[in-house]
Amino acid sequence: MLNDTRGARILVVLSWIVLSGAAGCSQRSGLMVAGPDAALPGNEDSAGFLDRMSSGAKVTENDAMRGVLLLMDGKDATKTFQERVKLLVDRKVVDPCWEFGSHRAITRGRLAYMVYQACKVRGGLMLAITGPNQRYCLRELEYQKIMSEGTMLTEVTGMEFVAVIGRADAFMRDKKIPTVLMGKEG
Repeated sequence: MLNDTRGARILVVLSWIVLSGAAGCSQRSGLMVAGPDAALPGNEDSAGFLDRMSSGAKVTENDAMRGVLLLMDGKDATKTFQERVKLLVDRKVVDPCWEFGSHRAITRGRLAYMVYQACKVRGGLMLAITGPNQRYCLRELEYQKIMSEGTMLTEVTGMEFVAVIGRADAFMRDKKIPTVLMGKEG
Protein backbone atom coordinates (compact mmCIF):
# COMPACT_ATOMS: atom_id res chain seq x y z
CA MET A 1 0.00 0.00 0.00
CA LEU A 2 1.29 3.47 -0.87
CA ASN A 3 1.95 5.84 1.99
CA ASP A 4 0.58 9.39 1.70
CA THR A 5 3.88 11.10 0.74
CA ARG A 6 4.72 8.61 -2.00
CA GLY A 7 1.17 8.82 -3.38
CA ALA A 8 1.38 12.61 -3.31
CA ARG A 9 4.71 12.55 -5.19
CA ILE A 10 3.25 10.27 -7.86
CA LEU A 11 0.26 12.58 -8.21
CA VAL A 12 2.56 15.62 -8.58
CA VAL A 13 4.67 13.87 -11.25
CA LEU A 14 1.60 12.74 -13.21
CA SER A 15 0.12 16.24 -12.97
CA TRP A 16 3.36 17.74 -14.28
CA ILE A 17 3.44 15.30 -17.20
CA VAL A 18 -0.15 16.07 -18.16
CA LEU A 19 0.24 19.84 -17.78
CA SER A 20 3.52 19.98 -19.68
CA GLY A 21 1.90 18.10 -22.56
CA ALA A 22 -1.23 20.22 -22.45
CA ALA A 23 0.66 23.52 -22.40
CA GLY A 24 2.09 22.72 -25.81
CA CYS A 25 2.92 25.68 -27.97
CA SER A 26 0.01 27.95 -27.17
CA GLN A 27 2.39 30.88 -26.72
CA ARG A 28 3.41 30.87 -30.40
CA SER A 29 1.04 31.79 -33.16
CA GLY A 30 1.45 30.68 -36.75
CA LEU A 31 3.48 27.85 -38.20
CA MET A 32 7.24 28.20 -38.52
CA VAL A 33 7.97 26.90 -42.03
CA ALA A 34 11.40 27.18 -43.69
CA GLY A 35 11.42 26.65 -47.45
CA PRO A 36 7.63 26.93 -47.79
CA ASP A 37 7.68 26.98 -51.58
CA ALA A 38 9.83 23.87 -51.99
CA ALA A 39 8.27 21.97 -54.88
CA LEU A 40 8.28 18.30 -55.79
CA PRO A 41 9.87 16.60 -58.75
CA GLY A 42 7.43 16.76 -61.64
CA ASN A 43 5.41 13.69 -62.69
CA GLU A 44 6.73 11.42 -59.94
CA ASP A 45 4.36 8.58 -59.01
CA SER A 46 4.47 6.71 -55.70
CA ALA A 47 6.69 3.91 -57.05
CA GLY A 48 9.17 6.44 -58.42
CA PHE A 49 9.06 8.32 -55.13
CA LEU A 50 9.83 5.21 -53.07
CA ASP A 51 12.59 4.23 -55.48
CA ARG A 52 14.17 7.67 -55.15
CA MET A 53 13.82 7.55 -51.35
CA SER A 54 15.38 4.11 -50.99
CA SER A 55 18.72 5.28 -52.36
CA GLY A 56 18.98 8.46 -50.27
CA ALA A 57 21.39 8.93 -47.37
CA LYS A 58 18.75 11.01 -45.58
CA VAL A 59 15.07 11.85 -45.97
CA THR A 60 13.97 15.47 -45.78
CA GLU A 61 10.90 16.64 -43.88
CA ASN A 62 9.37 17.53 -47.26
CA ASP A 63 9.78 14.00 -48.59
CA ALA A 64 8.74 12.38 -45.29
CA MET A 65 5.50 14.35 -45.28
CA ARG A 66 4.89 13.41 -48.88
CA GLY A 67 5.41 9.75 -48.02
CA VAL A 68 2.95 9.97 -45.14
CA LEU A 69 0.35 11.55 -47.43
CA LEU A 70 0.89 8.74 -49.94
CA LEU A 71 0.47 6.25 -47.10
CA MET A 72 -2.77 7.84 -45.94
CA ASP A 73 -4.41 8.83 -49.23
CA GLY A 74 -2.52 7.00 -51.97
CA LYS A 75 -1.67 10.40 -53.49
CA ASP A 76 -0.23 13.78 -52.65
CA ALA A 77 -2.21 16.61 -54.23
CA THR A 78 -0.19 19.39 -52.58
CA LYS A 79 2.14 21.48 -54.70
CA THR A 80 4.42 23.05 -52.05
CA PHE A 81 5.90 22.23 -48.69
CA GLN A 82 3.76 24.86 -46.98
CA GLU A 83 0.57 23.29 -48.38
CA ARG A 84 1.75 19.88 -47.20
CA VAL A 85 2.50 21.16 -43.68
CA LYS A 86 -0.86 22.90 -43.42
CA LEU A 87 -2.74 19.81 -44.61
CA LEU A 88 -0.94 17.53 -42.14
CA VAL A 89 -1.39 19.99 -39.27
CA ASP A 90 -5.11 20.22 -40.06
CA ARG A 91 -5.32 16.42 -40.03
CA LYS A 92 -3.37 16.30 -36.73
CA VAL A 93 -0.62 14.18 -38.26
CA VAL A 94 2.13 16.69 -37.42
CA ASP A 95 2.41 18.82 -34.31
CA PRO A 96 1.73 22.51 -35.05
CA CYS A 97 4.39 23.40 -32.43
CA TRP A 98 7.20 22.09 -34.60
CA GLU A 99 9.38 24.34 -36.70
CA PHE A 100 9.36 22.93 -40.21
CA GLY A 101 12.21 22.95 -42.74
CA SER A 102 11.72 21.53 -46.21
CA HIS A 103 15.38 20.55 -46.60
CA ARG A 104 15.98 19.50 -42.98
CA ALA A 105 16.48 15.78 -42.38
CA ILE A 106 13.56 14.07 -40.65
CA THR A 107 14.36 12.49 -37.30
CA ARG A 108 13.13 9.12 -36.11
CA GLY A 109 11.04 10.85 -33.44
CA ARG A 110 9.20 13.08 -35.90
CA LEU A 111 8.66 10.25 -38.35
CA ALA A 112 7.33 8.06 -35.53
CA TYR A 113 4.90 10.78 -34.46
CA MET A 114 3.62 11.22 -38.02
CA VAL A 115 3.25 7.49 -38.69
CA TYR A 116 1.61 6.93 -35.28
CA GLN A 117 -0.95 9.62 -36.02
CA ALA A 118 -1.49 8.60 -39.67
CA CYS A 119 -2.01 4.93 -38.81
CA LYS A 120 -4.15 5.69 -35.75
CA VAL A 121 -2.08 3.32 -33.63
CA ARG A 122 -3.47 2.69 -30.16
CA GLY A 123 -0.75 3.45 -27.66
CA GLY A 124 0.04 2.32 -24.18
CA LEU A 125 -0.36 3.99 -20.78
CA MET A 126 2.20 6.77 -21.27
CA LEU A 127 0.62 7.84 -24.55
CA ALA A 128 -2.78 7.83 -22.86
CA ILE A 129 -1.42 10.07 -20.09
CA THR A 130 0.77 12.44 -22.11
CA GLY A 131 -0.88 12.35 -25.51
CA PRO A 132 1.17 11.73 -28.64
CA ASN A 133 4.77 12.90 -28.49
CA GLN A 134 7.87 11.89 -30.41
CA ARG A 135 9.43 9.79 -27.66
CA TYR A 136 6.46 7.61 -26.81
CA CYS A 137 5.25 7.35 -30.41
CA LEU A 138 8.69 5.97 -31.31
CA ARG A 139 8.56 3.51 -28.43
CA GLU A 140 5.10 2.34 -29.46
CA LEU A 141 6.12 1.88 -33.11
CA GLU A 142 9.20 -0.04 -31.99
CA TYR A 143 6.95 -2.25 -29.85
CA GLN A 144 4.55 -2.75 -32.80
CA LYS A 145 7.59 -3.60 -35.01
CA ILE A 146 6.77 -0.76 -37.43
CA MET A 147 10.12 0.89 -36.64
CA SER A 148 13.37 -0.71 -35.58
CA GLU A 149 14.99 0.31 -32.31
CA GLY A 150 17.05 3.47 -32.23
CA THR A 151 17.26 6.94 -30.81
CA MET A 152 14.70 9.66 -31.32
CA LEU A 153 17.04 12.31 -32.75
CA THR A 154 18.77 10.11 -35.34
CA GLU A 155 18.18 11.14 -38.95
CA VAL A 156 16.20 8.66 -41.03
CA THR A 157 17.91 7.04 -44.01
CA GLY A 158 16.10 6.36 -47.27
CA MET A 159 16.06 2.58 -46.79
CA GLU A 160 14.74 2.91 -43.24
CA PHE A 161 12.02 5.30 -44.44
CA VAL A 162 10.86 2.93 -47.18
CA ALA A 163 10.80 0.03 -44.69
CA VAL A 164 8.77 2.06 -42.16
CA ILE A 165 6.25 3.16 -44.81
CA GLY A 166 5.88 -0.46 -45.99
CA ARG A 167 5.31 -1.76 -42.46
CA ALA A 168 2.91 1.11 -41.67
CA ASP A 169 0.92 0.30 -44.80
CA ALA A 170 0.65 -3.35 -43.73
CA PHE A 171 -0.36 -2.26 -40.23
CA MET A 172 -3.09 0.03 -41.58
CA ARG A 173 -4.55 -2.82 -43.62
CA ASP A 174 -4.26 -5.71 -41.16
CA LYS A 175 -3.42 -4.13 -37.76
CA LYS A 176 -0.36 -6.38 -37.65
CA ILE A 177 2.99 -6.63 -39.40
CA PRO A 178 3.70 -9.74 -41.51
CA THR A 179 6.82 -11.54 -40.27
CA VAL A 180 8.44 -11.18 -43.70
CA LEU A 181 8.40 -7.36 -43.25
CA MET A 182 10.01 -7.69 -39.83
CA GLY A 183 13.06 -9.40 -41.30
CA LYS A 184 12.05 -12.85 -40.01
CA GLU A 185 11.32 -15.90 -42.04
CA GLY A 186 7.68 -17.06 -42.21
